[in-house]
Amino acid sequence: MSFDDRRLMHPEEARFCTEHSFASGEPLAGWGAHQARNILIRWPKARWRHSLRIADGMQGEIAAAIERVFEAGWRVNLIDRKSETGAQIRVYLMPEALAFDLAPEALVPFLAAVPRGREALAAFAPSQAEAPLVLCCTHGKHDRCCAKWGFAVYKALAAEARRRGGFDVWECTHLGGCRLSAGVLTMPGMRKYGRLAPRDGPALLAAEAEGRPYLPCYRGAAHLTPPEQVAEVTALKRLAPMARGPIEVDWIGEEGAARIYRVRAANHVVQVRCTPGEVRAYGACDDLKAAEPLDPKTIWHGEILTAGTSEHS
Repeated sequence: MSFDDRRLMHPEEARFCTEHSFASGEPLAGWGAHQARNILIRWPKARWRHSLRIADGMQGEIAAAIERVFEAGWRVNLIDRKSETGAQIRVYLMPEALAFDLAPEALVPFLAAVPRGREALAAFAPSQAEAPLVLCCTHGKHDRCCAKWGFAVYKALAAEARRRGGFDVWECTHLGGCRLSAGVLTMPGMRKYGRLAPRDGPALLAAEAEGRPYLPCYRGAAHLTPPEQVAEVTALKRLAPMARGPIEVDWIGEEGAARIYRVRAANHVVQVRCTPGEVRAYGACDDLKAAEPLDPKTIWHGEILTAGTSEHS
């Protein structure tokens, strides 16, 4: 059975957490959360282990420096691609979109300088990361779904980026939501995607090049709460392809357990009711293999209430 074909199966037949999530009817929208402050460190993929930020070959002082900056509020992911073979370590700081090429011995003092801000980082010769980053989770040592589906999607995205230009595509450690593989995060736009297949690559990059999300696989904007993400995705699916530019999601009120939002995109305004529900799906392949008890996950269902232009709203 090819997951790329999105064929439904019974959940009990699933061999991977991604298959189980899909068969259980778990939606993508609402699972786009991601930390705002990020450090991305190029480290050879062959040395990655289960941790998303600590890998083999990191001497104790490097691992300690990474843990300190993590405790100070930065998410740290490892990135790699086979074309990167030099001794220098490429590092990105987001949302500032700064790039650094560091000598190995400079990594620890760099990490110590991050919480002190731009003045402290000037000594490390930052440059502006002009091309948006496309991070594809291929972290098979964290979850086998990310190897099974993630690497094929990474190759498709990398090939499309070489063809069209304008994007910097990397393999990445755990981005969250292994059960929604293949997972992708774009930076600095901070749009999260799931259940991507290789054939989605060209359309995803075409949408991102226009500053809009690729809706068939969109999980939501990272800065929004789960129901806000569902309101966003519901409204954009109604408006596409009319909506361009920034999206604003504002809470209006409640109707019992439901929440009402106003979504603005360009001169269009949509009101969406988001109603809570639940689904039971394994969070990771290890849980499925161990047949761990399934706890319910809260999901949200979006419903259009009104749609119009800002002049008439």
